[in-house]
Amino acid sequence: MLKKEQTQALALIAGLQIPAEDLDNVTLRLSALLESMAELEAELGSEMDAVEPLPPVFPAEDFD
Repeated sequence: MLKKEQTQALALIAGLQIPAEDLDNVTLRLSALLESMAELEAELGSEMDAVEPLPPVFPAEDFD
C-alpha cells in the first residue's frame, strides 16, 4: 500500500496537483491499480514479454 506522501510525490513528478480532500481516495485507487498490475505481471509476465506492444494510434484528422 502506498503512503499518501508517495502518491503526492508521484503526482508532482507528473505535474499534477491532488487536492488534500482527494488524496486518500487517489492513494487507495493507485495502490489497487499497482497491486493488480503486479499480479498480472506475476501471472502473465513471460507471455507479455513475448508480444510486441501496440504502437500509439493517432487520428488521421486534426481536431482543433
